Amino acid sequence: MIICYFGDSLTLGVGDETGLGWPGRLTQAQREHGLDVTAYNLGVRKDASVRMQHRWRPEAMLRKMEGVPFKLVFSFGVADVFNDVGVEETMGAAVAMLARAKAEAEVLVIGPTPVNDLEKREKIIEISRVLDSMCRRLDIPFVPMAEAMHRSFAYGLSLNEGDGAHPTAAGYADLAEHILKNTKARTFLGLE
Repeated sequence: MIICYFGDSLTLGVGDETGLGWPGRLTQAQREHGLDVTAYNLGVRKDASVRMQHRWRPEAMLRKMEGVPFKLVFSFGVADVFNDVGVEETMGAAVAMLARAKAEAEVLVIGPTPVNDLEKREKIIEISRVLDSMCRRLDIPFVPMAEAMHRSFAYGLSLNEGDGAHPTAAGYADLAEHILKNTKARTFLGLE
């Protein structure tokens, strides 16, 4: 199985001293489960959805192999908020990107994560709720993270130890653990 992870610095794992981020930890869980998986972390710092929609396909198609199951994971929204991309613009990019991606491969969307800044966190939660609704309409599995991680003591502590937007390794581990508890994510990753 080949999985490409597209997102911003939080997908890339900025702040994680182990270098794994949450995608690396998901891959680790798959391998421990006995799955043959090749994972590409294609997170880019400050990459809002409006830029990601133009880069994901050429990057993904370079990694696709004939006869090998191919999957795409997208996670965005935090860089959109930090770069003042409006919710309508984010959703326009998301619909275009995810509808096209679904025609190419199996797709999973991991919702954006909270930050310490209250005003930005509220915008991230709004994006997460709209993304959840949009993914339902597109029949794409969505794993909401904003509110769950906001309630997580471990994630909050890790954000405080990080820069307020990016957690340390403990936060990424907590994030991955939450994803791995989600039935839709487990099914997508071949763990069910």
